[in-house]
Amino acid sequence: MSKSITERTVGNKAMKTMITLLAVFGITHTSLAQAHEEMIAARQNAFSNIENQTKVVSKQVKKSDIDWQAMLAASEQLTVDSTMLSNAFETGSQEGSKAKESVWSKPEKFNRLLAEMQQGYKQVAEGVDKQSIDEVQRGLKVAESTCKSCHRSYRSRW
Repeated sequence: MSKSITERTVGNKAMKTMITLLAVFGITHTSLAQAHEEMIAARQNAFSNIENQTKVVSKQVKKSDIDWQAMLAASEQLTVDSTMLSNAFETGSQEGSKAKESVWSKPEKFNRLLAEMQQGYKQVAEGVDKQSIDEVQRGLKVAESTCKSCHRSYRSRW
């Protein structure tokens, strides 16, 4: 019993459709996985920048002759990087991350700490604009305390 031409054609179309869907899904899945890897890399880069620029600002506030241009560049980078992090913990981007699952499953506290860090770095930038060491130091204190709290709560220890 051989299949009719219609049955073979329908079967071939169904097979082609399935292969096409699998190929598209595979590409989409790969692209999504790649996007998440890129997001993780961007987060890690932002956190590295934040660490480095925080050190620049911390060292400058201890000097008697402050380089306000260096402080301005550092505070601008801190603002950019801390703001970028607001959108960098997208659902699905936890695979391969050093962050704990609770960042995504229970994000309320994490988001609050992230917002506090951002506010601290905004205060640093405002202090730099005013050339107010006291305001810069207050902003640093807020930002650094939230960094420490966040690391204790949300950074995986492998």
